Amino acid sequence: MVARMLLVWLLVLNLGVAAWWALHRAPSPAPAAALDASVPTLQLVGAPDARVAATTTPLNEASPVAVAPVETAPASPSAPPVCASFGPYADAAAAEQARGLLQASGASVSVRRAGAVRNARGYNVILPPFASRDAAMAMAERLRAAGFSDLIVMNQGEGANGIALGRFGSEENARRHQADLQAKGFGAQVVPVGGEAANDAASFWLDARATAPFDADAERLRIRAPGVRGC
Repeated sequence: MVARMLLVWLLVLNLGVAAWWALHRAPSPAPAAALDASVPTLQLVGAPDARVAATTTPLNEASPVAVAPVETAPASPSAPPVCASFGPYADAAAAEQARGLLQASGASVSVRRAGAVRNARGYNVILPPFASRDAAMAMAERLRAAGFSDLIVMNQGEGANGIALGRFGSEENARRHQADLQAKGFGAQVVPVGGEAANDAASFWLDARATAPFDADAERLRIRAPGVRGC
């Protein structure tokens, strides 16, 4: 009987402890006391100021400065040399006299014999002498760019600063090569090599090259040439 009462008492005690744990709540923490605004607060040395960090823009994020493009004026192309043929002169003496007058104006001048030639040893295709070596070399580069690479810029003699474009055994082949050059805009000429005039119809022409401005019509009147035409 006593044991049964003890067992009941222990059971009631356990139920009471379990109920206490289930219904027990920890006390709420007391609210922190408000700080007095007049009391200065502590701040760690070296801590960044949030306001400064928020308003400062990093250097690497700065907006790039726009640079206005510099416009350069296109270089004006140099004027091509002027080429003109004066004549025909009936004899070499008159042609040589007119040649001296033309050279005095700064032009580069060569004498060319025209007309039928008998027993010629060959036929040269040429460009008459230019006013300077630089002008001749520039023309040689233009010829090569156009596909005419078989050429020689002459260094001395009456044809100095002229351009030799080939020598042919027959006049027909020389004329064909001349036509190919003229089709590309080059004023090539065919000059017989050796031989003698077949009749009295042979004449002489002055082939002049000069830098612009060069008034061919005014020069024709000055040297009293019978006529003038482009090379």
